[in-house]
Amino acid sequence: MIIYFRPNLTAMRIYGIIIFWISWIVSSWGQHALTLNEAIKNAVENNYQIRIASNELAIDAANNTKGNAGMLPEVALNFGQTFNINNSRLELSSGEVRQGSGANSRNLSANIQAAWTVFDGMRMFVTRDRLGEIENLGKINLQMQIENTVAQVMELYYGLEYQQERLKTIKEAIEISKERLQLAKLKQDAGSGSGIPIIQAQVDINADSSMLINQELLYKNMKINLNSLMAKNLDFDFAIFETESLPIPNLDEVLNLASQRNKMLQLANKSLAISGLTIKQWEANKYPTIDVNAGYNFSQANAEIGVFKFNQNAGVSFGLTGRWNIFNGWNNKREIQVAKLNLESGKLAKEETELNVKANIHTVHNTFVNANKMVGQEDKNILAAKQNLIITSEKMRVGSINSLELRQAQLNLIEAQFRKLTAIYEGKLANLELIRLSGGLFSN
Repeated sequence: MIIYFRPNLTAMRIYGIIIFWISWIVSSWGQHALTLNEAIKNAVENNYQIRIASNELAIDAANNTKGNAGMLPEVALNFGQTFNINNSRLELSSGEVRQGSGANSRNLSANIQAAWTVFDGMRMFVTRDRLGEIENLGKINLQMQIENTVAQVMELYYGLEYQQERLKTIKEAIEISKERLQLAKLKQDAGSGSGIPIIQAQVDINADSSMLINQELLYKNMKINLNSLMAKNLDFDFAIFETESLPIPNLDEVLNLASQRNKMLQLANKSLAISGLTIKQWEANKYPTIDVNAGYNFSQANAEIGVFKFNQNAGVSFGLTGRWNIFNGWNNKREIQVAKLNLESGKLAKEETELNVKANIHTVHNTFVNANKMVGQEDKNILAAKQNLIITSEKMRVGSINSLELRQAQLNLIEAQFRKLTAIYEGKLANLELIRLSGGLFSN
């Protein structure tokens, strides 16, 4: 009598999943546990682009001084001494002749001069304001770089979470295929099955294993990209944690916050301010420039031959200097016209930026809403696919269907799980982008 063993497929599946989780936990023991907040902190502190933007801001701050704006006086110290050896002949009006060969003479001079522009058509004050706006522009550029880096870190972290879940799904699929293989072998051993189901099950295991290899490559490369953003060694290995869901954004609130805090809009506003100050700088050239000058002069001359054997002068000097460019080929008028056109272009660019930001918010919000709908729909599909897999597994066990139908039921479940994971991932990315567009990743 042939005894036919009927394995409990549900128990085998649970056992396989438990083995998978145990192996995954053991493999994670040697890894550093990297939280999302820690990844963000590492990137903000070490990312090269953030450090470069920080240096550029420091340059803008160093340039924002009264001296660079031309508001402070300039003081210069000049000095020099010359020695001469000459062959000289000097005839005086009295008829006296003085001459000599290799006669030495020496001239010493020194002076300190100060010049201070007291009026230049208010150009110096406009320049100081412009330097301040350039520094503010540098601050926004740094904030935007931090914001973009944080968004990239979060996107990669969510991506790792997504790829990790796909890995789990594929490994679970391999366990199910192994159950099919074991069942096919048991049926063949019992004399109620052929070798074809065994071959089909092995082919499916190989296909799932190939998918697993590609999935592990994606996961590994994504870790490398995250290490690059954090400026860590590219081979630094770590384990990630499941992230919490972000708060559900309100469309009107996002639009309102974006109008106040969106970095692209802030950059556009600063660019407009700088363009307006550029016009004022050129308009200042219409007026004269007045400098106050003061100095102290000292000179001394010694000569072996000449009218004066010794001559020394010392004293102060002071006065006013004025300059007024009355005509320069209408170049100043041309520069003012160009600056006004640049300002007009800046206004148009700002309007375009505002429109693009609003359009992005609406489209991303639609993506977020759709992703949430898809998650709910795929939950239903997964439940139905699981029930179908249980039924087809039982039919396969009793021999009423072939292994291809069981494989199709398995693929239906895998695809539904993949679609849900994709919807969750796309929803998180959409939510993240809404927060970034509203300026919530880095607020002043």
